[in-house]
Amino acid sequence: MTKVCDNASVGVLVTDDHGKWLMFERATFPPGVAPAAGHVFDDHDGYEDAARAEVAEELGLTVTALELLPVGGWRPNRCRRHPGPRGVGHQWQVYQATVTGDLAPSARETRNVRWLTASDLQTLSDRTAAYAGGRLTDREFAASPGIEPVWVRFLAELGLVRIGGTDLAAIDKAAG
Repeated sequence: MTKVCDNASVGVLVTDDHGKWLMFERATFPPGVAPAAGHVFDDHDGYEDAARAEVAEELGLTVTALELLPVGGWRPNRCRRHPGPRGVGHQWQVYQATVTGDLAPSARETRNVRWLTASDLQTLSDRTAAYAGGRLTDREFAASPGIEPVWVRFLAELGLVRIGGTDLAAIDKAAG
């Protein structure tokens, strides 16, 4: 039975000492490359607890420090659950984490876990823009995804990628 969405999501950006970002292809809907993320209030006591748990569940790593980033807020992005009390969408909090441990990705939730450079993030965001602009089919995007649409805006707001306003509006629409 499909759960009902709690309309709350957390995302966690993990970086290494060389400025690379730990991300993976989602093995479940919605398709895309993204960092650890998940719902908050169904299994966790709050956003920080969820952030720590999602990193452990999806990547097998232990969070040693969390910093709340100045992005997030309400995003009308779909998930695989039934719409929650606020309809389709999530109130997001996004963190940057320091982690320890040996990478042990979840086969159920992740595929192709890898460290991405800033250039990789841009290339994958551009692929998402092509998808949102109708230049890639759903099947093409799922087979070789770009950044998960909801994450492109977060990365743009953090200055990690550059996406034009028209493309960003199309990507926001694709997330919903």
